[in-house]
Amino acid sequence: MRLFSSLSELERKKLIEERKKSSLYWKIIHLLGSLRLAIVLLLSIALGCAIATIVESRLDTQVAQFYIYKSPWFFGWLIILCINLFAVTLTRIPWKKRHIGFIVTHYGIIILLIGALIGLQKGFEGFITLEAGGIPKNRLTSKETVLLVQNPILKEIEEYRFPAELWRPSSKAPRSIDIPGTGLKFYTDDYAKELFLSENLSPQQNSGSPGVLIELKSKMANQKFTYVLLKNDPSRWYEDFFGMARIEMKEPSDSDGETFHESAVLFANAPDQSVIHAHEGVNSTYKYFLLWDNPSPSNRSLYVVAISQDGEKRAWPLNEIMQKVVDLPGEGKMEVAEYWPNFSIKEGKPTSLSGEPLNPAILVHVYWQQNRTQKLVFRIWDSPNGTINYQLLRNGKSYQEGQMAIGKTFLLGWADWSATLLRYEPSATITSEIQKQRLSQANIAQVLPPGIHGWIEDKQTKEKSQALWILSGYPQSFVLNNIPLQISFGFKVISLPFFVSLEKFEVPRNEGSDAPSDFISTLKFEDPKTKKIVIGKAHMNYPASYPGGFWRSVLGLNYKFSQSSWNPQDLNESTLQVLYDPGWPFKWIGSLMICIGILTMFFISPKPPVVLDKEESAGAKTDEKAACSTLNSRSLS
Repeated sequence: MRLFSSLSELERKKLIEERKKSSLYWKIIHLLGSLRLAIVLLLSIALGCAIATIVESRLDTQVAQFYIYKSPWFFGWLIILCINLFAVTLTRIPWKKRHIGFIVTHYGIIILLIGALIGLQKGFEGFITLEAGGIPKNRLTSKETVLLVQNPILKEIEEYRFPAELWRPSSKAPRSIDIPGTGLKFYTDDYAKELFLSENLSPQQNSGSPGVLIELKSKMANQKFTYVLLKNDPSRWYEDFFGMARIEMKEPSDSDGETFHESAVLFANAPDQSVIHAHEGVNSTYKYFLLWDNPSPSNRSLYVVAISQDGEKRAWPLNEIMQKVVDLPGEGKMEVAEYWPNFSIKEGKPTSLSGEPLNPAILVHVYWQQNRTQKLVFRIWDSPNGTINYQLLRNGKSYQEGQMAIGKTFLLGWADWSATLLRYEPSATITSEIQKQRLSQANIAQVLPPGIHGWIEDKQTKEKSQALWILSGYPQSFVLNNIPLQISFGFKVISLPFFVSLEKFEVPRNEGSDAPSDFISTLKFEDPKTKKIVIGKAHMNYPASYPGGFWRSVLGLNYKFSQSSWNPQDLNESTLQVLYDPGWPFKWIGSLMICIGILTMFFISPKPPVVLDKEESAGAKTDEKAACSTLNSRSLS
């Protein structure tokens, strides 16, 4: 069938009607291209977009994207709209010259919608935080949360979209995921935006240390805190009280040096996600990392790198400093206490799933001294006869002493703060547990990231594993039917095919004030394959593009780095938003076609009918009758 035809309008309409009646194929085409279907689709999409706009303004962009923009029904509606637009153009076949603008406009809308669908499916938005002079990074963090399951049967890591905060699981409505090839199912029945690592004092014969569980309380401040102290543990004999005082369990001595302690868990696969705990509330000025010396998995070693505040760097092979104390730049000392080749958290405690260095992590302790005098000290120690003594010091001098009894409260002389001895164990250890809510008699050692609570279940026997919390960014291990599973929950990580680092971060100010006039990040991009280095700058309203170039931008092949946020306390840190949209060429081609099609409809239009006045119309009728009589006489003759 010819697409264009010189048939008259009457003949063309007659052909379309006959074709629609005689062919099932054309009946379906006309049904898909009907005006009623187009109106229903457009009204539904408009309603969905209006609801999404309200949700986005009142709740969050992620909620609008999950329930509308990135939902299956919205994708389906857009696909049906594309089919409707395409079918509309087919119903006009055979086309006439005046249909060109109509066709180009409709196909432009289809191409534009295809570009939007590609952008939603293949494109992404992520964020990366860089430090000036820091290590290059190639991993972004998106706002979408996922669940990663390391399947030992299929020997692969499976990723599942898991927006726990948007669609919260509960004990009444748990969410589940089938684990292919294992006969197992993962269930989760709770989500917490904030978790607590609570510590308690537990008796441990022979190998334990004397320990106390003590509570500090203020009625005026309406606050209550608990602390767990071990007398002979170098990392747990003291705790900081908001930087104003120190609570310690030690024997009185003539010389009390000011030694500070910081612990950190370092990850080789995620150097920027170290977990650091300052035991006295005072952070060191050091930065330290666990790094690979070679990107190739077949031939590489682990190194511990430390950087002082002055920028002095030192590096040691991990295998040479394990269980040893090394000198840091300056006067600090560092001890590598633990090493986990394949780090995971099991039953709230760190462990290694195997001896292979798949997810290496280490625990380091850093000690240093500062010239700072502790104004207030609350000291506790036990006597050989089992009595618990205390001493209160101000500026190094004792102002109150006495003995403590379990359950008895006394004032500390710090406003209305009081202390109560909750528990004493002559030989004890500290046990930790992840909790969703604060416990009344436990020390909150650390506020943890979000997490989900889940377990593994056999689909046939219904046998269950222990239910555990899976913290965001920390894998958890489950074993059932002798099948070890490693499950991780957290923000989706997007890997870039190149590395980016921050060379310099500048914050120009408005003249005569401290208000920022711009944010400028000087970025260095490096391709690991070609070793090519490109320098770019991201301004407040002007992104940096990599690999760069006009045609790459037109074809949607550029990654755009825009200034997202900054840290006023650290001007060497910059957070950037990274956008990648492979559907961009379809969007601008479709938009261009829509504009051309609309212009064409104005220039190529059917000629208006000629309107005759009454005299011309009467004359035309007389001429028509005369012509008919002439033809009749000729035919008779």
